[in-house]
Amino acid sequence: MIRCLVCNTENPRGARVCTACGASLSGDPAGGYSSALPLGTSLHGGRYAVGRVLGQGGFGITYLGSDARARRPVAIKEFFPHGSARHGMDVQPSGAMTAADYNGARTKFLDEARILSRFHHPGIVDVFDTFDGNNTAYMVMELLRGRSLLKLLEETGPVPEYETVEYATRVGEALEVVHGANLLHRDIKPDNIMLTDDGRVVLIDFGNARTFAAGKTGRMTTMLTPGYAPLEQYGQQVRFGPFTDVYALGATLYHLATGQMPADATDRATGAPLTPPHEVNPHVSVGVSEAIVWAMAIRIDERPQTVGAFVSALRAGLPEAGLAQPVPVGRATPRPSPWSTPPPPDPQPAAEPAPPAPPATFYGQDAPQGTSEGPYEVTVAGETLRWPGLCACCFEPADASFMAEHTGGDGPFFLFEETHGWDIPYCSQCLEHVRVAASSPGPGLGRLAAGSLVGAALGGPIGLLVGLGGAAAASVLGATDHSARLQALLKPSCVAIGPAVGYLGWHGDRHRFAFLNRDFAAAFMQENAASVVS
Repeated sequence: MIRCLVCNTENPRGARVCTACGASLSGDPAGGYSSALPLGTSLHGGRYAVGRVLGQGGFGITYLGSDARARRPVAIKEFFPHGSARHGMDVQPSGAMTAADYNGARTKFLDEARILSRFHHPGIVDVFDTFDGNNTAYMVMELLRGRSLLKLLEETGPVPEYETVEYATRVGEALEVVHGANLLHRDIKPDNIMLTDDGRVVLIDFGNARTFAAGKTGRMTTMLTPGYAPLEQYGQQVRFGPFTDVYALGATLYHLATGQMPADATDRATGAPLTPPHEVNPHVSVGVSEAIVWAMAIRIDERPQTVGAFVSALRAGLPEAGLAQPVPVGRATPRPSPWSTPPPPDPQPAAEPAPPAPPATFYGQDAPQGTSEGPYEVTVAGETLRWPGLCACCFEPADASFMAEHTGGDGPFFLFEETHGWDIPYCSQCLEHVRVAASSPGPGLGRLAAGSLVGAALGGPIGLLVGLGGAAAASVLGATDHSARLQALLKPSCVAIGPAVGYLGWHGDRHRFAFLNRDFAAAFMQENAASVVS
């Protein structure tokens, strides 16, 4: 066994990362960051432990960490302005920053983090906790696994325009939530947009976020990324608003569409040209190109004033063929599956009988009668489970995964809330329609919750929506774009529009799951035959 230096969890011999917190089990997790906290440092009364450094920017250091109470890996961001030093464990500002300025910036860091913690949107990184310590402040966030748009650009070059527009749509949805709270991100760029392994497009790094008053001039610190920041960010007593983030989103799309960073706003203001994207890359349509150039206007009154107006212009500029394209958000290389796909079996003289299907336990009154699909409830005991190497939805070989989570509480009034989750195997195509379903209008589409199966069981390629309720079903079928995209992604063998497996909760080491695919449920039971309780 190998003991994790971060959370003290015992791991199997040969493991490279901790199964509890994700920290590296070999080498120096600090990775050469001389200002980083020592490996294994405890924070906030021992609740959190620090692992390797994930990155360091102008405002802070982000660590891989572990949450001892929730027993999950997290990302921990430490407020550490550029030029700061560490004396023991304490952070000390540089000589260029007065103590008053440092304390004010630290308070602002915590204030903005607390605002972000109110957001629960798939396109905004979740903030779980904030606290003071070591003469600085900390933000605890969800750990995102995937790659950034910058990494995608470096690996593949210019991104197809229908995919670029889809990324803009997804980021735009998140930005509308942020702007609705009178916040600006102020640092939108390819490196701050993550394509996660579960199919989300997530806006990260709100360290530069600030509040704004609509239509008023205000003073803001000058922290920016050249090429993506609009001209107003180079000043202080100027007007800021959603149009500030619109410029940065436009510059990000320019980079995606052309493979080239746009010229700095200061250079453009003194005469440097902005070559339209369609002239750099002939595969970009004129309509999309014009929308991007519009967003990057130097004068704020010549830009779209809201991100919604910009996204509408982008979508209107797409050729009809592009509108019908399925968008492979999973273009980001899926996380290597922990389930190895079994090789084709050797020919056998007689087929082995299939394992008996688990008894069907239906939730609610809307479940179809007489179908071969579930839900089927299965309870297993143990902290380590084996999953088939097949997709939970279509039962074809899996090459990706989707996290099924359940949040439960313990103690008086559920004060000690925990979230547990399991990586469920999916194929990339099914993972994409799960993502599309989650972004469809309507309450709770494609989600699985304890006590009811909030998902869509299918009969045939589309079939009958089950367990969604009339309003949600009408919302899906009435949304033309989503309906067309779902139809393009669903296979005849799919059993769900949304997740095909729900994690219903745990008691001690017993875990309850609901499966929509009978064959997958049977395969799961076979893989864990010694652990099945019911």
